[in-house]
Amino acid sequence: MTHQLASKNDFIAVYDLYMDEEANKYLTYDPMSKEDFSPIYDQLLQTDSLYIVKKDSDVVATYRLISKTDRQAHICYLGGFTIKNNMQGRGLGKEVLSSIKKTAEEKGKKRIELTVDLNNMPAIALYEKMGFLVEGVVRKGCWLASTGEYHDEYLMGLIIE
Repeated sequence: MTHQLASKNDFIAVYDLYMDEEANKYLTYDPMSKEDFSPIYDQLLQTDSLYIVKKDSDVVATYRLISKTDRQAHICYLGGFTIKNNMQGRGLGKEVLSSIKKTAEEKGKKRIELTVDLNNMPAIALYEKMGFLVEGVVRKGCWLASTGEYHDEYLMGLIIE
């Protein structure tokens, strides 16, 4: 399994992961066409924060690891983390999160934080297994255009010792 920054060549794989019907309701972007996602993807590539995870030659997961700055330079934010549907339930999430933690540690980070929809029980369970703690609730932290509803999110954090 390899982690690497996403490239132009990974557009279709990342698009498919982000727009997957089950995953999409918990991710940053509402469902959209490839044409509409293309400029967003180009912007994501420019941030050097969008990663893909490959198993053999297949992209099986994606995430963003965003370093904070100034007084929060010791923190990175984990976002857009999703695993291909047919790869879920096989321990891949734990493996990917372990690698993310190692990468953050190598970069001198002391904390990883994320937000997760209160209804996303499988993700919450995975994060808790990996040592993340719920630190609070972000009320109306996410709005889904597809349903017109706001969702509350947990703020979760992991201290790297």
